[in-house]
Parts: sequence; structure tokens; C-alpha cells
Amino acid sequence: MDLVILFTVFGFLFLAELGDKTQLIIFNLVIDLEEKPYKIGIGASLGFATIITLGIIFGTFITKIIPIGIITILSGIVFILIGILEIRNLKGLYLEMKPSHKNEEESLLNEESNEVSYIEKFTRNPYLIGFFSIFIMELGDKSQILTISLASIYILPLEVWLGSFFALALLTWIGVLFGAIILKYLPKFYIKIIAIIVFISVGIFILLSNLI
Repeated sequence: MDLVILFTVFGFLFLAELGDKTQLIIFNLVIDLEEKPYKIGIGASLGFATIITLGIIFGTFITKIIPIGIITILSGIVFILIGILEIRNLKGLYLEMKPSHKNEEESLLNEESNEVSYIEKFTRNPYLIGFFSIFIMELGDKSQILTISLASIYILPLEVWLGSFFALALLTWIGVLFGAIILKYLPKFYIKIIAIIVFISVGIFILLSNLI
């Protein structure tokens, strides 16, 4: 087993999803349902496992029909695009840091809570709610796209799967156990800046390493 690749994948996914909407939704689920937190965590972790598995299968299949050189170039472009797209969120995150926008932020949290209450009308099973909340939100989201890209680059399904799952599962339990503590001390604005720099830098590195 290649531990370097495993931890590399872990780092990418952990940084990509740290402070993302997923943790906020999980935190709200725990509060809204008033259930034992571990049930939400288990359901959400299984949801991530399903999403990652689909991404690994798709990423491995691509390598059978498309030359690895082309895949590498496309993967580099994907990393750069994700970094560029994340820039769009910086203004909103910066404004959230200001006291004048505190009410707007609270309004957003209330809207998210209402969304969770809507889900609650269908079922009170915390395992199912945790699973489907993650599955629906992350299907086709950047975490799955990154998994597909990493699986197509490294062609080591087990290491990519484990790295991705450990990262996303850890973030899930952080959301369950600690809620918004991380965001209280480290604003999402700064987290996103770090993520943007990392993704664009990695994308450029992948492209250059393939061309040289």
C-alpha cells in the first residue's frame, strides 16, 4: 500500500471540504433531530462511502478508454477550475466576518435549519437522514469530482478510496462532535483562501509536470 498517495488524497479532500456546507448541515441535523450524534455520523459516513465508491469506479473506468496523458492534463485543469470557482465565494465569506452582516448570516442558518426540518417530515430515522443528506448534497459535488480526478491520476483505487473516506469521515465527525467550533476560531474566508491557493498550485504543478 502506498501511504504517500493515501495521505496526499486525504490532505486534498480534507482541505477541500473543511468549513464547507456539509459540516453546517450535519451540525444542524444533530440539533434539529435531538438524536444521539453518532447515528447522524454513521449515516453521513456511509453516504460519503457510497459517493466515493462511485467516484473510484468512474475514475478507474476512464483510464481504460482515455490515455493517461490526456487524463493528467484534464485533472490539472479540474484542480485549477475548482480553485477559480471557489474565488466566487470569497466576497460573501468576507462580508460574513463583518458585524453588519451578522443578521444576514443568522438568516442563512435559519434557512438551512428549515431545510432540515423539511427533511424531518419524511422520516425521523437519523441514519437515513444522515445518509441521504450527504448523498444528495455531494453527488456531483467537488468532493466526488476530486475523487474521480485523483483515481484517474494515481490508478490505485484502494489508496484513493481510503484517503478520501478517512478525510470525509473525519470531517463528518468533526461536524457532529464539535459543530461550528473550528469556524469560530478560523473563519471560512481564510480556509477558502488556503484551499484556492492549494488547488490552483496543484493544478499548475500537474500540468507542468506532464508537459516537461
